[in-house]
This record gives sequence, structure tokens and C-alpha cells, in this order.
Amino acid sequence: MLTLFTINTCKSFGCRNLGLPVSACADYSWPDYRLGYPALHCRACGSYPPLFDELQFNEWLSAYLSDYASEYGHFCPECYRKEIICYGHNPRGTQRVQCRACRKVWTPKRQKQRKVVPPESIETVSLIVPFQGNSSEQKLYVLISFDAVSGSVLHISTNFTQHLVGETLRYRWRGIIEPDLHHSDIVNRVDMREIQFLRRSQFDEIQYGSAMLKRNARGAILRPVIAAHGHFRVLNILFPQVKTHVISHECFLRGAVITAWADLFRQREGGLWYIEEEMNESESDIPWTFLSKTQHGWWQTQWQLWGQGENRRMVCPLTGGDKCNAKMLSLRASRYFRRWLNGQDEFSHSAKLSAGRLMQIFISLAHKYNDKLPQTSGE
Repeated sequence: MLTLFTINTCKSFGCRNLGLPVSACADYSWPDYRLGYPALHCRACGSYPPLFDELQFNEWLSAYLSDYASEYGHFCPECYRKEIICYGHNPRGTQRVQCRACRKVWTPKRQKQRKVVPPESIETVSLIVPFQGNSSEQKLYVLISFDAVSGSVLHISTNFTQHLVGETLRYRWRGIIEPDLHHSDIVNRVDMREIQFLRRSQFDEIQYGSAMLKRNARGAILRPVIAAHGHFRVLNILFPQVKTHVISHECFLRGAVITAWADLFRQREGGLWYIEEEMNESESDIPWTFLSKTQHGWWQTQWQLWGQGENRRMVCPLTGGDKCNAKMLSLRASRYFRRWLNGQDEFSHSAKLSAGRLMQIFISLAHKYNDKLPQTSGE
């Protein structure tokens, strides 16, 4: 089987081993249990990224990518190349396509193709959404990526999967949910979330709530970190040259982005930013003003605090970056989408929907949202 993605790798920006697999790096040793869980130790930078079952991950990722490619036709479901040509029609008159690289021929399920325009930057946020599972308290982890300039939805995914998954990839609810930090002061919220990371059994082992499918339901609930790596791998195939990424404050989103575009980050050609916002009034023409710098967490990451009237924004450059660039960054695209999403009846009834049906509704709503925008680049 083709190795699609190296998930066991150094994820430290500035390290010479960033994105390199264990087979190609003499600086690695594994498994290392110094932090209390099996980790990969990179002696070059001293980092300890958690170890995953790479075989199980690649088996799931292969099915996930093939399913996406078969659905939309943007890349080949066999070799994942984007060099696609039209190749006649099937007996029903539906357009077939062929991969120029491996000659694979297939018929995309969605015949109405959107023009995929590479974005200048990608903005990604997460949602926790109720669904109807084994009880009324089930939750789904959702990732949504936007063209940060046009605002269109580029890709939306959840940690529900219909594909076979190994046991190490499944979400395990341990009964203690991480506290909601939404109402905290923005500076304290950043600090408290960094503390949350340290309290986890490992940095990426988020406990966002119970998530159990109905008895005998097909599919599985993935660990959010696995869903994130699959999510960004799709985006990397579609947009391999995007150099700017803005993400909500979650450590495993950072790791998933930086490894998906590892070649660009290793060459120091990519920019990755955490954003935390507190919008107490509508944005205006008042310019954002730099207020202060703070350092947070075990990694002592440096954050910049910006103000605009009663609004506050915290920005953290994870791969370098200067104050001038930080002033232009925001979660604006996701804010507009979430405001619109909350007004949709289909979304308001999510607690009555199965995980699979909710995923279909999300995709349908993303298309509906993109159609109302002047120009779209979404799936």
C-alpha cells in the first residue's frame, strides 16, 4: 500500500527533521515514555510527538481520500494526483474522467463541478455539535476550513467515519469533559487552554464530550486528531502551495497543518497562526491597535494582543511572523459562516439527526452558503 502521509514525525517548526519519517531520520528514537505516553523523540530539537499506529492511519486515510475523490473528481482516487481529463460518458450519459498519471477512469458522483480556485490563505476552526446517538448527550467534532479572503467553505469534515478504522484511531470518552472557556477574559482564556493541553493524557487527546453511535449503527467516531490529519491532507492535495494558515487555538490542529505542508514549513516558506477572538461589538473602520505581548504555556509561545474598541484579538505566530502581518489576520470568515449557520433550520435540529445524516447536512449547507457568495472556491 502506498504510504500517503507520515504521521509519526517531528512537528517542530525550525527543526531539520520536520515532516521526515522515522525511516529517513537518524535523530529519532522510539517508543519513548518520558512524558507518560508512547512518543517519538527527536534528538535534534528535543520534542516528543505522540506515536500513532501508522498502518491503521494510512488504511483509513486511503479509504477517506478515495471516497472524497470519487465524490468530487478533483483528484484521482487511486494515486491522488490532480491531472484529470474528461473521458467520455458512461451508458447513462454521465461524464467520466481519467487520471493522466495512473490512467484510472471513474465517474464522479457530483457532476456539477465547481472551479477550485487556490486560496491565498486558509482559515480553520472547530465546532462541537450535538447529534442523535446512543443517548441525547452525544457530540460530534466538526472541522471547517475557509478561503480566508473570499469567505467560502473549502472543506468540511467531522470525526464520524463510515470507513473501517483500527481500534487505536477511535475516540475514547473517559467521562471528564474539558471545561468551556468561552466566557473567560481573552488573555486568561488563552492561558487556561494551554493548561488544558498539559492536563491531557497526551497533548492531542482531547476530551470534548460523549460520542457514541446508536447500537448496530455503521461507522465509527474518530479521535479528533485523526480527523484533523485527514481533513488537512485533503486540503494539501487540493492546495499544495498555500503558505498562510490561520487556525483556532488547539495544539493538534497546529501539528496536523505543519505536517501536511511540511516541505513548505521546513523551507520556512509557510506561516501558521493561532487566533483567539472576543468580538463584543460589530467591526468598524477603526483600525486595530497593538496593545501588548504575553507568553503562555509549556512552550512559552508569544501572543500579541490587539484591540478595536470593545473587541479583542489574540494572535500567536507559530512559525515566525511580524506584527504587520498579525494585524491583518482574523477569524472573520468563520464568524460570518457561524452566524449564518445558526439561522438555518437544518442545523438547529442537529440533535435529532444521526452522525452520518448530520455530515450530509453540513456539506449541503456549505454548498448553499458558497452559492450565495459572489465568488466561491469550495468543494
